[in-house]
Amino acid sequence: MEQRNKMQRQWLLTARGVIYILIGALMFIFASTYSAEAGYVLGLLAAGAGTCQLIFSSVNRLTDRNYIWGILHGISDLGFGIAILVYAQGTVKGFVDVLGFWAVMYAFLQAVQAMYVFLGARTGNSPNYATAVIHFLNVFVAGGLAFNLLLRPAGFNTSLGFSGVFPIILGGLILLLTQRLREQADATQVGSQAR
Repeated sequence: MEQRNKMQRQWLLTARGVIYILIGALMFIFASTYSAEAGYVLGLLAAGAGTCQLIFSSVNRLTDRNYIWGILHGISDLGFGIAILVYAQGTVKGFVDVLGFWAVMYAFLQAVQAMYVFLGARTGNSPNYATAVIHFLNVFVAGGLAFNLLLRPAGFNTSLGFSGVFPIILGGLILLLTQRLREQADATQVGSQAR
């Protein structure tokens, strides 16, 4: 019964992945026509992604030994969503900086999570290499986003337009991780029924 409840809530992770893809698509659209309204939309989407992750991780804290990383990702997305809302009417540079610092935090959390997955903390027995590779890809993609926004000398339009690729890839990786989680839950459920 516990696994079934976990499976029913995975739509929250799917929603988070789709929201990231929307954020990336909107970054392409808003790159040349940025306005405060665009910042509000992106901020609300980021806050929505954080809320989905927070709810999923909170509900599954009894079945996921490493739920704390999901909580931290949710807090990060929610916090930066609020920061984007606050800076939406500020300068374009402030808005880009907030997005860049969010990417740095995302990459940091994924790096630590990848280390734990690689060490086998999730399964308790052996490392799950496929999941670890997905987390490492998250680190590289989020790092690329941070570099593009914070360190690349191009102007806002060039930076933000190209940066839309990164959240789309991150959304795809979240969807891939959700699928892996679903497969692991199914394997655990089959294993417990076999006993």
